[in-house]
Amino acid sequence: MRRTSFQFEGDFAAVLQEEYKQRARDPRYEYRHRVEYAAMGWANRIGHAEFPPGELNKILVDKHGVVPSKDAVNHVRRTKEWGLIESESNRRCLVLPEYRFQKGIGDVTCDDHGIRPAKRFRP
Repeated sequence: MRRTSFQFEGDFAAVLQEEYKQRARDPRYEYRHRVEYAAMGWANRIGHAEFPPGELNKILVDKHGVVPSKDAVNHVRRTKEWGLIESESNRRCLVLPEYRFQKGIGDVTCDDHGIRPAKRFRP
């Protein structure tokens, strides 16, 4: 197995986001952890994981293939109560605590939270 070189200051380690996407879909894990795994798997550079309407419900299907339509809101709420995601998280955008998640590449926007980089004036 070839290792990818990266460099962070402090006590950080890299994770493979694809692995967390798989865990988010795995009904063997408790829902609060699956919601956290979804946040980790789909997070962009600023720790926001945006989902189209109904997508988080599809990710959280149970072992019988049942989509927990209204339960996704409750699962997100419980995950916030445990401090695994930030309080501004909702089923359209899961937000990871900045001190726990950093990413070197990717998008720095969030439509759900209205985050856009400032446009630079160019004469």
